[in-house]
Amino acid sequence: MIVITSADSVDNEIEIIHQLFEEGLPLLHVRKPNADRDQVKRFFESIRQEHHSQLVLHQYCDLANEYAVNRLHFTETTRPDFDKIVNSLTRKKDLIFSTSTHTINGFNGLSDSFQYAFLSPVYNSISKPGYKSDGKVIDSLTLRTNTTTKLVALGGIDHSNYNQTIAAGFDDVALLGCIWNADDPVKEFKNALKQLMHYE
Repeated sequence: MIVITSADSVDNEIEIIHQLFEEGLPLLHVRKPNADRDQVKRFFESIRQEHHSQLVLHQYCDLANEYAVNRLHFTETTRPDFDKIVNSLTRKKDLIFSTSTHTINGFNGLSDSFQYAFLSPVYNSISKPGYKSDGKVIDSLTLRTNTTTKLVALGGIDHSNYNQTIAAGFDDVALLGCIWNADDPVKEFKNALKQLMHYE
């Protein structure tokens, strides 16, 4: 189970993130599209060092040279520059890559450089009102040919649909809106985690 940060700052965000890690969160994708490099650095420095290896960078990938973060995420926009970005890093060992896709054909066409990839939106987005699923993503999973890259569901995922999403053929889920729009983000995460344990 993956959590993605809110694009904008959230009250008590760092405290909530630490609580999520304490509750068993494996990976946190740091996606702050409106933040500059210094703001992302300050965000990293606000998170306890013991959790840096659980963070995934969505931008300013060169920060992997400075922090104990070895996970980098590429959007569809930045993926064409994958080789250029990776070759520009002074640290090249032990890096793990993920990416974003929006169709099963896009997912099937990925190189084996990516450990996992998001496919979205599976359901209507919680964090982006108006970002709606066409309802065909789950049906399209029968066309999956890429078994090297793990397939992660994104978009409209919460504790109420976790089981059906995994049962449909996804390997994992990513949570965003259901966490950061919740009155109690940690409780929502724990509810989703319970579903994971029940499913397994």
